[in-house]
Formats: sequence, structure tokens, C-alpha cells
Amino acid sequence: MKRLLQWMITSACLAAAVIGIAHAQTQAVTAHDAWTREPAPSRDITAVFVVLENRGPEARSVVSATCETADKAELHEMKNENGMMSMSPVKSIPLPAGKTELKPGGLHIMLFGLKQRPAAGDHLNVTLTLDDGSKVPVSAVVRKQESMQ
Repeated sequence: MKRLLQWMITSACLAAAVIGIAHAQTQAVTAHDAWTREPAPSRDITAVFVVLENRGPEARSVVSATCETADKAELHEMKNENGMMSMSPVKSIPLPAGKTELKPGGLHIMLFGLKQRPAAGDHLNVTLTLDDGSKVPVSAVVRKQESMQ
């Protein structure tokens, strides 16, 4: 009976280790250095910027975003066309192997209809959905407007 119990415990530990390794392998895309701006006075929108790192063997893409503290999250891109900056939604953000930086003046996540006004030091939690259905959690620290260069 004692050997059976030891075998069951060992088997359970091995199974947990295998599941942990499999889960780690599915998290090929990670997020770090995420930040957002304090919304301008009387505005309920902001943008989220983040470095996404794809360590997996295949290119991925972000296909959507959600944020519990906003009514809507959209993938956006800023472009300079004929000397004029314009912002527009995009259907996806490609993530080739390596790092992809979502930054001011380029690709970013727009949050619309903020349900509460975030202050400097707060964190906004955003979830990115990839083309394979996997989710990437992002915790963006809120920065003061004047501290952004």
C-alpha cells in the first residue's frame, strides 16, 4: 500500500511538471515594459504601449485586445502620410520572432470609454488575444502626461 501511494504521488508530480512545461511552451509571446498615459482632462481615452516578445518558432499576430476598465480596446497605428500624422485601426499587429515594440507614433492599443480615471502609478490590465487563440496579459503602468518624452 505504501509503494502504491508513493507511486501515485510521484506520478502526480511528473504529470504536474509536464503540464507546467507544456503551458510554458504555449506562452511563446510575452509582454513587458507596458505603460499608458494619464488621460487628458475631460477625456475618457488613452493609449497603451508595450514591448511584445515572440520566442516561439512561428510568427504570431495580435488580433484583439480587451480591458475591464474600458468600454472598448482597439489595435491602432499612427502613420505619417504626406507630412500629416493620422491614426487608424488595424485588423492585427504582426509579431515575427523577436521583439515588437508598440510605441507612440506607431502601433499601439487604444482604450475608449474609460470607466474610471487612472492616475499616475495605477495599472491598467489589458488582455491581448493572438491569432492562435492564446492570451497575453499586459499590466500597463500609468504615467503622468509631462513625464513622457
